[in-house]
This record gives sequence, C-alpha cells and structure tokens, in this order.
Amino acid sequence: MKKVIVILLLLTNTACIYAQDNLSQAEVEIRDLEEKERKAILNHDTTTLKKMWAVDFTVNAPFNHITFSSRELIEMVNKGSIRFSSFVRSIEKIVVRKDLVVTMGSEEVVFTGDVPKAGQTIKRRFTNIWMKKDGSWLLSLRHANNICSN
Repeated sequence: MKKVIVILLLLTNTACIYAQDNLSQAEVEIRDLEEKERKAILNHDTTTLKKMWAVDFTVNAPFNHITFSSRELIEMVNKGSIRFSSFVRSIEKIVVRKDLVVTMGSEEVVFTGDVPKAGQTIKRRFTNIWMKKDGSWLLSLRHANNICSN
C-alpha cells in the first residue's frame, strides 16, 4: 500500500511540474510577443502587425472608439492616427487559460504628428487578450483607457 501511495505522489508531483513548465512557456512566448508588438507599433511596422493581430482584432480604444478589424487599425497606423515617438509598456499580470492568455498592465505613450495631445505623455491601463489559432498566438482583443490626471 505504501508503494502505491508513493507512486501516486510521484505521478502527481510530475504532473504539477509539467503543468508549471507549460504555463511558464506560454508566459515567455506572450512576453516576447508583447514586446515585438510594442516595437512594431513604435516603428510603424505594419507587416509585422498584420502577422500578430487577428483579422477580427477588436479594440476598445482610449479615444472612445471600438475597432472591429486589424485592417481598420492598420489603416490608422498608415494614416498616422496611431503614431508614437515613445511607447513604454509594463506588464503587471499574465493569466494563462489553455489557448487564451490575458496580459494586464500600464503604458505610457507620446503621440506624434497631427493628432490631439501630440507631444504629451499619456498614461493608460491596458488589457490584451491573445488567442492561439492554428498553433500561433494572435492578439485578438484589447481594451485601453487613459488615466485621468487629478
């Protein structure tokens, strides 16, 4: 009986270690993708963004507008509506749920060009939702809101 208990404990321990490795691997992948996406936005790299954003990428944007496709966002990048001279992202939490990962944190951006608040540092909170589709992680949903200064 003791052998059975020891074997069950070893199997349980192995399963827990394996599950932690999977979660940490997904976290590493998503952290890398978050940084790649941040750099692509900063560098106006729409080729990379098209590969990272789901076709139906939906964003509840901080300028009181909801976008419903990556195509719409790419057009905004191309027109200069989304253009930054500085973009810093701080991930505070990553939650992994199988083929869905949520990242949450804060960002500081400085818009450039002919847009409202160009040149001003804007602090905001964000939530990004990544979904694994056909073996690849795609940014599928996003919410960002500006933090009001008091």
